[in-house]
Amino acid sequence: MWVKLFTALMVFSGAFLSFSLEPIVGRLITPFFGGSAHLWTVSLMVFQALLLLAYLYAHLLAKRLGRWHLLVLLLPLLQWPLNFVSEVAPSAPTLTLIIQLFLQVSLPFAVLCTTAVVAQSWWYQSKHPATQTAPYFLYAVSNWGAMVALFAYPFVLEPLLGLAAQRWLWSFAYLAYAALTVGVWFVLNTPLNGSVNTSVNTSVSGLQNAPLNQAAPAYPVTVVLRWLALSAAPSALLLACTNVISMEVGAFPLVWVFPLALYLGAFTWAFSERANFLARIAQKYILEISLIALLCSRLLATYIGLIPVLLLAFFLLCLVAHRALYGLRPHPAQLTHYYLWIALGGWVGGLLVSLLAPVLFSGLWEYPLAVLSILLLCWPQAWLGWWKNAARYFAYARLGLLALCMVVLGLHLSGPPSIYSLRNFYGIHKINEKPAVGAALAHRQLLHGQTVHGMQHVEGKRGNEPLAYYYPGGAMAIAMETRSRSEPSAIVGLGAGSALAWFEAGEKVRVYEIDPDVEQIAKNWFRFFADSNAAVTVSLGDARLNFRSDQALGDYGAILVDAFSGDGIPVHLLTLEALDVYLSRLSPNGILVFHVSNRYYDLIPVLKAAAGARGLTVIANTPRAKTTYPLHIDPQVVVMARQDNRLTELLKRPEWRRLDERANSAKFEPWTDDHVSVLGALWSKYRKTGG
Repeated sequence: MWVKLFTALMVFSGAFLSFSLEPIVGRLITPFFGGSAHLWTVSLMVFQALLLLAYLYAHLLAKRLGRWHLLVLLLPLLQWPLNFVSEVAPSAPTLTLIIQLFLQVSLPFAVLCTTAVVAQSWWYQSKHPATQTAPYFLYAVSNWGAMVALFAYPFVLEPLLGLAAQRWLWSFAYLAYAALTVGVWFVLNTPLNGSVNTSVNTSVSGLQNAPLNQAAPAYPVTVVLRWLALSAAPSALLLACTNVISMEVGAFPLVWVFPLALYLGAFTWAFSERANFLARIAQKYILEISLIALLCSRLLATYIGLIPVLLLAFFLLCLVAHRALYGLRPHPAQLTHYYLWIALGGWVGGLLVSLLAPVLFSGLWEYPLAVLSILLLCWPQAWLGWWKNAARYFAYARLGLLALCMVVLGLHLSGPPSIYSLRNFYGIHKINEKPAVGAALAHRQLLHGQTVHGMQHVEGKRGNEPLAYYYPGGAMAIAMETRSRSEPSAIVGLGAGSALAWFEAGEKVRVYEIDPDVEQIAKNWFRFFADSNAAVTVSLGDARLNFRSDQALGDYGAILVDAFSGDGIPVHLLTLEALDVYLSRLSPNGILVFHVSNRYYDLIPVLKAAAGARGLTVIANTPRAKTTYPLHIDPQVVVMARQDNRLTELLKRPEWRRLDERANSAKFEPWTDDHVSVLGALWSKYRKTGG
């Protein structure tokens, strides 16, 4: 029993460490690559490639290496302790990210991923009398370790520990894992009383029940291709579903881990007899599930509460695909061969979504295509059964539903009419033109995902008037009116360039924008650049890094931070370290203006705590529920200054207030690069809006 327990502990800890490594690395790379929705999918594709390499190693070498595998455990020490340092490369972030991940975190993850297969191989070859049961239970233990890690990170590790503590704890935990692995090898290879393990019980769910000494049958190419397809489609759907959610609510561990945990849960459950009933039901109604999955993704921007339904449909589709993969499980002698093809399929699915989809598609087309792939792979078997049973009318109805799915798919692919669309590493940019409706004149919109990042009238005398959150008389415009016009100003985040309309001849404005394509969009599709009388320059790259090195204009009299990606939080632009960067470039009498309008997170307590930590005066506005013109939207704005009297002019207005006088304000610790509580900001917003 102790042998089984220690071996299971080794496998559990290996899976826990490997899957807790993923969100930690996600946090480590964010300050260098921003909060792009594609950041995690590219990282996950790299991890899938490392998993494939680990399984290839296990398939080709692990059985022959035996004790020499213990030397492989030393390789991660070349990248110990866990850390990540890089430079932002706006022109090629995907390639830079992939290279840096391989150079800095690949070895520990790859070695950890060999744990389950190597342990099963050791168990099978062991002569210890305690190993007289099949080793396949260790695969389930591995999946449970992965799921526990994924849920523990956002709800336990991230809220309680800073990033530095997380990476050091992980680094020392790896040393403990390596020691445990060495101990398990010696135990499994030390027979007691001359006992030899001569029989293995193969009546374990997960693989075909067949004598292990029987020659393994050769599997046709069609079966191997189905292994590949049935593992690639759910993997593609995993990354596509993550993209859909991240595009709306932001890219950070809380968003990343839920789809990944459900994906692993579906895999684990599918490889057990308990999945029979639910899998049969899900396969029977896979058309309806697919339709729900498509509709939820289409309506997510309007009804964010559909995320749980979307995730449920995602789980059921993965369960059906993985159950079909389970139905094609091979003879036990093909164990590592089978796992290798599954890992290859997972990597192929990740590659299609993370690298090819942004190049081939201008929208999130990979999501409906992944849903359709699972539908086509898993539905025909059930449909043929109904047809053979002469249930023709029912079959016709199902075909009609399939046609409806195709219509929804077409709508999903086409989306609202756009006059321009661009997809890159930082997301999806679209430009739509809206006709005049009622009092609202015809106008052009820039959207990032489903969030408007600027509007302008198409023609007429009001053509150069900033709209949406930037309108004259709005909180942002009023706050920026108090700037010193004799000093230069800085804007973090360009969008359509609406804020440039506030500045007059003789003023100097420096805009910091991480996405080079946004500058071209603003200049080619909107007139704010061309109509501006101020001297405007653009600094491409991450604002935090460029602020320190860019001294061309001297200190700024006003800094506007307006760099949301969709409704996602630019976490690395709101930390104490980021605030220190802004203050290092702010003139003694300057002001810091933060635009924090969004649907999901309460950022006012976060900024209040940061201002308090640096002894700044901080005020905020109460947005108006309605404006006089339909294309005007009142923003939520926070303003900071070193001098208390600097904000007196704004406080004379009834909509502005000091944050220290705010009733029922949530108590927050300031965010730092080391510790961020996104869950707290999400919960604070939920409490204030009633969900």
